[in-house]
Amino acid sequence: MSTAVETIELENLPEHSGISSKIPTPPLGSAANLNAPVSTILDDAAERARGEEAVSLPPVDSGVQAWTFVFCAFILECLVWGFPFSYGVFQEWYLSSPDSPFRGASEAAVNAIGTITLGIQYMEGIALMFFTQRFPQYMKTMMACALVVCVGALVVSSFATQVWHLIVLQGVVYGIAGGALYTPVVGWLSEWFVRRRSFAGSFIFGGSGLGGAGFPILANFLLQRVGFRWTLRVLALLVGVLGGGALIGAKPRLPVARRTTPAPLSFQFVSQPLFIAVAVTIFVQALAYFPVSLYIPSYAATLGYSRLNGTLALTAFNLATVVGQIMFGYYCDKGPYTTAMIGSGLSAAVIAFGLWGFAHNLTRVYVFAVVFGGISGGFSSVWPPAAADLYAAQSFSPFLFFACSKGLAAISGPFIAASLHPTPVGNVVPGNVHAWAGFGFTGMTIFVGGMMMATTALSLVCTGLRIYRDYKD
Repeated sequence: MSTAVETIELENLPEHSGISSKIPTPPLGSAANLNAPVSTILDDAAERARGEEAVSLPPVDSGVQAWTFVFCAFILECLVWGFPFSYGVFQEWYLSSPDSPFRGASEAAVNAIGTITLGIQYMEGIALMFFTQRFPQYMKTMMACALVVCVGALVVSSFATQVWHLIVLQGVVYGIAGGALYTPVVGWLSEWFVRRRSFAGSFIFGGSGLGGAGFPILANFLLQRVGFRWTLRVLALLVGVLGGGALIGAKPRLPVARRTTPAPLSFQFVSQPLFIAVAVTIFVQALAYFPVSLYIPSYAATLGYSRLNGTLALTAFNLATVVGQIMFGYYCDKGPYTTAMIGSGLSAAVIAFGLWGFAHNLTRVYVFAVVFGGISGGFSSVWPPAAADLYAAQSFSPFLFFACSKGLAAISGPFIAASLHPTPVGNVVPGNVHAWAGFGFTGMTIFVGGMMMATTALSLVCTGLRIYRDYKD
């Protein structure tokens, strides 16, 4: 009977794993095991099995499977967030199109459809976090069921005759299902990427911008030709087909059977002054971000431009967020995230007061949409490094609290903006094209610029708290 020593190659283990590249282990049938107790033999077998399982794991931060996960998560991001981020097109059509069955409805009620969707998708992650910790084996099943519900919500809402039907179906039901479809990939990101997490995350989160760029064009095209009912049905088909394909590659790196029992969830970070400051900053920044996203098409229509021009402005806005998120994500892998927060807030304030204040022709509207969208949209790329800085052991937890903060702003920001916009959508308001602001958007312009100035001030507070914490430690 051979006494040779087998060798397990561990080339694919991530760097700094703490395991040597080769582990000598005696075969179960070798002479070294002939006189060993049964328990020892079983322990050796279990250890050998663990070593073989480690060999089969794909590498971290690189490899086909890691970037396949990024691509599939990117597609899910496009679908889940692209539809609500393009809601400005639907809002303008619902309120002003002669063919709309909802024309004459309250602007605040129509606003609620898109804002509730976004708010729920951002905020439900905290509740889902407990489910993912307790039942990780059901994550893929939950995502598949959520995709079916998303498709069903869009199909059923195509038969709506009242605004509250859309609030329930497009707002509440789609929002809950969309969050359940997307949230697991946020947790899996930390399994696939460590050193390049912010960079990979910026690609994934950029999917919302690309989806927000593509959905408005498609929605506008369909709304003008087949009406909102068949538009929703076509979008349901698109979400079902692309989402089903993305679910194949959106998976965890660590199979459930190989995971250890997760540590109990801890929320000790919520009492940290730095966490509170970052969460408040995210809320204030989002208060300014969402009104622009929602009202860009209406603003173009108020200036007298076609519905297509307003759609293209929203497309440019959302597409620019992709570039902004990648650039900010790349920087946050190398520099302090608080510096990115200050730069984004200050630049966005200048752009709101300057570019939007004088955006009285189509060219300036497009320039404002691109520049403001890129700089303000890239702000979310600070979430992963900020979460890891606050609680490295469970960075998923502060990340979801940040999302909840933005979700609250997604609901409240557009309602504040609606109160600052007394002019009916689509009505041209006489104004001086050489004056600052006007055309019914003066109050909203001041609000957006002011909130971005507040974002800058709060980001400076975050910087000071971070420096103080590091000095004290």
